[in-house]
Amino acid sequence: MSEKRVMRKLKKLAARISAKIESVRDEMDDLEIEFELIQQHISKLEIMAKNQPVANDEIIVTVEEDEADLDLENSSAVPVPKKF
Repeated sequence: MSEKRVMRKLKKLAARISAKIESVRDEMDDLEIEFELIQQHISKLEIMAKNQPVANDEIIVTVEEDEADLDLENSSAVPVPKKF
């Protein structure tokens, strides 16, 4: 091969490598931005998780019985609901 032809091929290869390097730099910049956003989102979620009660906490529920729901089998005196 002549020297001119080798030089053209090397320049073409260098141009392709340069274009690839530039595209990789752009992708790296985008990934760094996305990574920072994900880290911010994670820190916000961790703060929210600290402020919310844990699922293991006990919750006390009080149930009030209505007069209509009385167990009539075990009751000797049936109460009559008041009209007023």
